[in-house]
Amino acid sequence: MTEGYVPLEKVLGATEGSIYKLTILAAKRAVELAEGDKPLVEKRSEKLLDIALVEIENQKIKEAKGKKKKTQIAEENKEKEKGKEEVKEEKSSAR
Repeated sequence: MTEGYVPLEKVLGATEGSIYKLTILAAKRAVELAEGDKPLVEKRSEKLLDIALVEIENQKIKEAKGKKKKTQIAEENKEKEKGKEEVKEEKSSAR
């Protein structure tokens, strides 16, 4: 196997067997990584699409239901970061 290779059988379950949905999910996550999101897995490759597929393989991200434009886990992580920033602001204003 090559360094960034992810078997199709291991990632199709994330999108109910739909190759089209898998392609969209991986592409969306690769864009999120390009925009600065931190990888949820250890990098085996520098290619963002490979990292996205490894995240899908490890069930770190999954298809967002509805009309959301982001992957489900990426949105949850942003909410957690937002909460951490608010806590930091509260601590600094209390001083």
